[in-house]
Amino acid sequence: MSGPFRHRSVRAACLATVLLPAAAYAQTAADTVPPPPAAAAPPTEPAGLADIVVTAQRRSEALQRTPLAITAITAATIETRRITDATDLNGVAPSLTSTSGPSNKGHLVVFIRGIGESEPILTADSPVSIYVDGVILGRTTGSVFELVDLERIEVLRGPQGTLYGRNTTGGAINLITKKPTDAFGVELLGSYGNLNYTQGRISVDTGLLGESGLKAKLSYIHRERQGWVDDPASPDDKDPGAYNIDAFRGVLAFDRGGAVRATYAYDHAVNDAIIPPSQLTAMTPNAQAYFSRSPSVGGTPFIAPTSERLKVLRPDRSPVRDRNIGHSFTAEVDLGPDTLLRSISGWKTWKNRIVNTDLTGNSGLRGLVVSPAPPGIKPVEVFGATNTRRQRQFSQELNLIGGIGERIDYVLGGYYFREKAYELNPQFYTFVTSIPGLGLAGINLTNTLDYNHTSKSYAAFGQVTYRLTDSLSVIGGLRYTKDEKKLVQTQPSVRTLKNDWSRVNYSATLQYQASPDLMVYGRVASGYKAGGFNARSVNDGYEPESLTAYEIGVKSQLLDRRLRVNAALFWNDLKDKQLNQFLAGSGGASSIAVNAGSATLKGVELEVEAAPVDGLRLSGALGYVDRDFKSFIVRDPATNALIDVADQARFSYSAGTTYNLGAEYSVQDVAGGILSARLDYSYRSKVYFNVVPQFVPFDALIAAPGFGLLDGRIQLGGVDLGGTTATFSLWGKNLTNKLYRTSGTDFGALGFAINSYGEPRTYGVDARIRF
Repeated sequence: MSGPFRHRSVRAACLATVLLPAAAYAQTAADTVPPPPAAAAPPTEPAGLADIVVTAQRRSEALQRTPLAITAITAATIETRRITDATDLNGVAPSLTSTSGPSNKGHLVVFIRGIGESEPILTADSPVSIYVDGVILGRTTGSVFELVDLERIEVLRGPQGTLYGRNTTGGAINLITKKPTDAFGVELLGSYGNLNYTQGRISVDTGLLGESGLKAKLSYIHRERQGWVDDPASPDDKDPGAYNIDAFRGVLAFDRGGAVRATYAYDHAVNDAIIPPSQLTAMTPNAQAYFSRSPSVGGTPFIAPTSERLKVLRPDRSPVRDRNIGHSFTAEVDLGPDTLLRSISGWKTWKNRIVNTDLTGNSGLRGLVVSPAPPGIKPVEVFGATNTRRQRQFSQELNLIGGIGERIDYVLGGYYFREKAYELNPQFYTFVTSIPGLGLAGINLTNTLDYNHTSKSYAAFGQVTYRLTDSLSVIGGLRYTKDEKKLVQTQPSVRTLKNDWSRVNYSATLQYQASPDLMVYGRVASGYKAGGFNARSVNDGYEPESLTAYEIGVKSQLLDRRLRVNAALFWNDLKDKQLNQFLAGSGGASSIAVNAGSATLKGVELEVEAAPVDGLRLSGALGYVDRDFKSFIVRDPATNALIDVADQARFSYSAGTTYNLGAEYSVQDVAGGILSARLDYSYRSKVYFNVVPQFVPFDALIAAPGFGLLDGRIQLGGVDLGGTTATFSLWGKNLTNKLYRTSGTDFGALGFAINSYGEPRTYGVDARIRF
């Protein structure tokens, strides 16, 4: 943002050096400033910790003076940690977990402070919202896309119901992209690694185009890799987990130093992949005995359940294509020395096609089938499905940002969101039964899910900061939201459901700046997740979910800025929790969607960063969440009676404890550059994948034990190559080749359960050139 609009606190923040992560991911000065001219000496690493500027409250301000639990991850850290898509955000902030769903890498499952959504259906909203340059992504399904040219990632923990709204009871993740620069520049990146991993990326800044005030940034990336589980019937580039990705982003900015600025961005990403491998973990004796007979009747051998990550599977080939296209337009107008009007418009489309979802690693099975007639030996399937999905959305937001005198700052806004989604999901599976006189036999069944869904949201909001003294401020905000949804379904039942909901949310914060390096705050805020419909559920929908959060926090810089400690304590009161409980039986994969009850979530978060001596950066972050259901009323599918299962219910896909540790050491003037070595370790405690374990027979068997991942990188950066600057890196992820589970599904009455596993050890080299 340029122009005359700046308050004193904002000016001070903007003078600070940007691009150092609050989550304790430090980097050298070479990462935070443009590369030096070819003739210049290598940069000198700063003695202390640099300041950070964030835009979490719709205006630029220093992170250490922002009274929110927020983690900022910079471009240098994104590169160092190899964050290439949204699933890589796991562990970068306290109380944050992210992974992909079992049937499609494009399905993002993200939780903050124990709150999130794992249901991939396009009618289910996530309580953690993801924004790209202020434009919300309406679905977590389809939001795993290539992160091209990111400047920063901001993770806002806790409800953001005032400024962000749109279902942010758990939090918000802001992806901020790099903007065009005033000077011409080119950056090239080439990578190669195991599994024939290949990456090529080019980014071009045009610089200012004459006196027009226009400048552009064009970026293109190609990434491909073989699968990491062998399918003997497929070539390596078609093995499970393989992908081939092309992504482009173009940005055109206008700024002539006057009162008007504008930025248009276009992005296009296509991911052709083979579904990451899932495998059988458990199965009933009858089902296993039935499918194990396959070789005796002319079929392929059955791959039996196991709790180990298999290196060889034989799935039906499951190609998937995701295509994301987005447009955004941001315009800013200075209405006076202290007033800014901002407009953010966004358009996005997503299309997804999965030819065959094979979740068990078995293909070519045969068995005795008694239905459909005539009985005989026929092909059988443990479970398979195809899927055609598409979604398009438009959003418009207006912000009026300004101040009154020296004491008052304000943000006023209006918001509109419209979305249309469609899904066609045929399923096919063999139901195993025992027939007197005949023994085990199969019934080949099909079931189809077919629906259209429309969603609209309207909101008006405002937030005011009043500085009572130079040290003490009060911040208050309100947001009114109205949501309208409509479901038109043709299969498995014909129905039309329509409803609307509205809510007023609030936030109130008391902020005390005890000294330039110590700030404490207390905050209470509410969040709201709209009601809706689950096209897989037989009921007529569910009501909104609400959350009230209480938080106290401290942000400090000590020892002459060589130590940074940020901490927060929180207590969340969750009411009318929306439950999507997965079920499966002879009617296919389904779920129930209800408002199940209430819960409390309380915890602590700590982020520490230190520069004890020149060249050494240490970091750590801890998140702990105690999740306790107070009431949980569900209908027992066996008796049809309402029962309270609060003592047994769990927060699925949610980890109670997360922490990460990092260390980086840099040596100046090595081969004309900076030599650095870095290690990062991230841990996540045990995760269950089902909410009510008594309704799913294999819940305990498919749970994911706690695990930690070790990543490393050795880098030589800032090397002068005669007019260009080069950086060379050797990297590795999951260096200990840890076996860990990322998702699990219990297919209940169908008699089996599956798990998906995380990737094994990967490693490679990067070469980056800037000129």
